[in-house]
Amino acid sequence: MQATEWTISQHLTADRQAFVDVANRLSDEEFQRHTGDKWSVADVIQHLYLSARPVAKLMTGPREVLTQWGKADHHPKTYDQLAAEYSAVLATGMKAPTPFVPRPEDMNADKQVVIDRFTEVYRAVNDALAGWTEQELDEYCMPHPALGKLTVREMLYFISIHTQHHLNRL
Repeated sequence: MQATEWTISQHLTADRQAFVDVANRLSDEEFQRHTGDKWSVADVIQHLYLSARPVAKLMTGPREVLTQWGKADHHPKTYDQLAAEYSAVLATGMKAPTPFVPRPEDMNADKQVVIDRFTEVYRAVNDALAGWTEQELDEYCMPHPALGKLTVREMLYFISIHTQHHLNRL
């Protein structure tokens, strides 16, 4: 998927649907199965939900909240540039920070509940995107635990890149 050929919304929709399709093909047991120290598909979906939820909240809240991270101090990175940066960070062995790691109590939910949570947060991000101008996407910033300060556009690219990373590992 070439980033230049797709809108952010199309990326997020396609990524979400690809994950849901994978999850729906699995039995409940397969969905929850851990192999060694690797996360189950349920864990991965919960991790993606936990990662996207703060973005949805920030994008639906007042823009003034985002000013605490300042305005963009760089030209927006492309999807491919950000993907390369994320790949380099992953190569260092960086793991998900604790707030984005699925907790056992989160995973006691039914498979469909986990999938629905994930679906809804991706839809919320997409719905919020409709209220942002192109200029605002490149002006306002959010913090990323591994990549530092990203513009809102870059953060949306990251959600897609992150989802693709986990899809490719399944």
